[in-house]
Amino acid sequence: MRVLLSIMLVSILGVSSIGMSFAQTVGPQQQQVLGIYAQIVIRDSSGNLVSYLETSNVRINDPSQFNQIIDDNIGQFKRTVVTTTSGDIEILQVNETFVHPSPTIVSLNLISLKTAEGPKTLVIADHDGFPVIPGDRMTTYWTIVRTAPS
Repeated sequence: MRVLLSIMLVSILGVSSIGMSFAQTVGPQQQQVLGIYAQIVIRDSSGNLVSYLETSNVRINDPSQFNQIIDDNIGQFKRTVVTTTSGDIEILQVNETFVHPSPTIVSLNLISLKTAEGPKTLVIADHDGFPVIPGDRMTTYWTIVRTAPS
């Protein structure tokens, strides 16, 4: 019985560590996305703070396309390059604000792209969630850390 429990624990830890692995090598420059973080601030229509959440539980659906879109729209990001002994790291920051038109519960924040076929989700930030009512203003502050292009 102990052996079975040990095997199950090792399997679960192995799957968890695979799911939480973030560095992704993509593109001809071999850029790696090292992390993406989302900070979500909700204010009511009077400007009062309703909720504040942070999450690093973020998934990239298509790393290659994600990096390409960042490169194509780099002017929309606040960009900082940090030099380390193992190479340059790029820190990109951008935010988006949405005013909710109806009551709901929000537990995902997305970065999506409008295409001819319809919207395509590139990044999903999963978190505990929060209720909103019409007029609540949600601002998501995205921080993307990746290796700098050579």
